[in-house]
Amino acid sequence: MLGAIVLAGAVATSTAVIRQTAYSGCHGHRVDRAYTYSGIGVVIERDADEGATVKRVLPGSPADGRLHAGARLLSVDGEVPADVEGWASAIRGAPGTTVELEVAYPCGGHKTIEIGRDVIRMDY
Repeated sequence: MLGAIVLAGAVATSTAVIRQTAYSGCHGHRVDRAYTYSGIGVVIERDADEGATVKRVLPGSPADGRLHAGARLLSVDGEVPADVEGWASAIRGAPGTTVELEVAYPCGGHKTIEIGRDVIRMDY
């Protein structure tokens, strides 16, 4: 692919959660990790025209069922960011706010949708 994958979420609200739990009968531990951020729950990547395309929609996120992988982002809140980092930044925002996205699909579909931002948790 042409660029780094950028997760559209608010870095300002990011936190890493690590929990260690002792296992009975051994000296090991279990580590669960999660990343939380405020956004719409999509993974985007740079496309050939320096724009952005939705690579993945996170299950249960505000974008789930509203956006689909392969959607090409045409504008965000009426603006056209210059690069994928600009797209990610424009999509981020505080929980409870909305973002308006104009998207086009490879099959020819074209629409403008409004999606509310929320706190997203990603386990890894």
